[in-house]
Amino acid sequence: MRYLQRMTLCVATAVMLSVVTPAVWAQNINEDLLKKGMTLPVVIQTFGQPVQMEWVNLKGRPVLFIFYPTDQADAIIRQDGRMLLPLGFVAEALAGWGKDFYDQKKSPQQPAVPTTP
Repeated sequence: MRYLQRMTLCVATAVMLSVVTPAVWAQNINEDLLKKGMTLPVVIQTFGQPVQMEWVNLKGRPVLFIFYPTDQADAIIRQDGRMLLPLGFVAEALAGWGKDFYDQKKSPQQPAVPTTP
């Protein structure tokens, strides 16, 4: 059952990310619109195509992070110097965002798997 749910989530993610929507700067995100519990399709429809996504294993539970370019203080800084705002999805719902949330969820034992949409 979990395998089917994960596969469904992967397919849904691929479909949503394949829709042509422009990437946006996270500084333009109206944080009043960003609410915990939002689904991935609603976030992408509202804020546009993310520039990167990453799967993280949190004690056997998959967490999907999508990233938007930003210059906000709660961004993470990638090796190439880009500042990105991470939005984390657990069980297909937005669970949190920002550097602190990302750092808390990222497993120190297992490196994350970055992918580019």
